[in-house]
Amino acid sequence: MLFRSLGALDEVFHDEPVDGVLHVVAWGHATPRRTGGTTGAAAATRDEQLAAELEDWSITAHRIASMAVRRDRPTWLVIAVTKADLYPDEVDEAVRYYSPGSGSPFADKLDELRALAGGAKLSVDVLPVCSQGAGRRTSMTDKDSAALLARLELRMAQLCGHV
Repeated sequence: MLFRSLGALDEVFHDEPVDGVLHVVAWGHATPRRTGGTTGAAAATRDEQLAAELEDWSITAHRIASMAVRRDRPTWLVIAVTKADLYPDEVDEAVRYYSPGSGSPFADKLDELRALAGGAKLSVDVLPVCSQGAGRRTSMTDKDSAALLARLELRMAQLCGHV
């Protein structure tokens, strides 16, 4: 989650509502977080990481819903599915997992949000993305990862009214 404190979330979603939200997920491939006050490397299974994403999403979705119902114009939501270079042959499956109506646990929560906010008041885009290079061995080429990033940049520019 980009915002680390509930106070920051309240400021963005209630005090000065935003036009849209970029929510970042990693299809369970995020680097595990250590419990506060502990040292050493953190360990978590992919299923545990997906559960943590879902818990994080529940908090964010609640705030998006409360903001969207108070606004007279649509709110946009972009779900950026990062680390696509770690699963290049499963990118479509990852995008489906986060897409409305797909039946996944995340999609079910997203469908609940759309029902609360009003489907017409919330546009949703799900886009895969990854950083280029970083010295990783992957079957995804730099050209392909650049294309994913360019697609996200273009969509963000469109939603912000710059294109």
